[in-house]
Amino acid sequence: MNLGKYSVYYAQHLPHKVGTNRVMVAVFNNLDAIYIPNANYNVPFGGVRVKTSEGDIDYRFEGLKINDISVFKKGELSFSLKPEAGGLDLIDFVTPYTYNFNSKGEFISVTYSEETTPKTIKPTLQYIIIVKEKLNEMYGFIVSHR
Repeated sequence: MNLGKYSVYYAQHLPHKVGTNRVMVAVFNNLDAIYIPNANYNVPFGGVRVKTSEGDIDYRFEGLKINDISVFKKGELSFSLKPEAGGLDLIDFVTPYTYNFNSKGEFISVTYSEETTPKTIKPTLQYIIIVKEKLNEMYGFIVSHR
């Protein structure tokens, strides 16, 4: 239990390979054990909801054990972090982009899916900046309490 509870702290302070996002993996894999400030635990299907000035963030980790973090702005789903094929996908519901990570948190590709056949490309600096902003919005306040 302690390892899960303090996993974000460990991810922040232990050495790790450059290019990996250990904090993202720690937050995602230990949603049921970490402290989530200002959380409302009365959320359908299990998990918690946090109200922010921008909207709501849902952290789901109970029930069917399908973890996901979803950010809602003005009542509309904006983006979501979900497990997918051995890694995590950051799905942007406002743009046609999905940002793909492996199980170690390495940002490996971007999938553009506006066309009939989705196109996967390598991450550029522009995408890296966008991903950092979205991840910070998702769990930056959790990390700042460590």
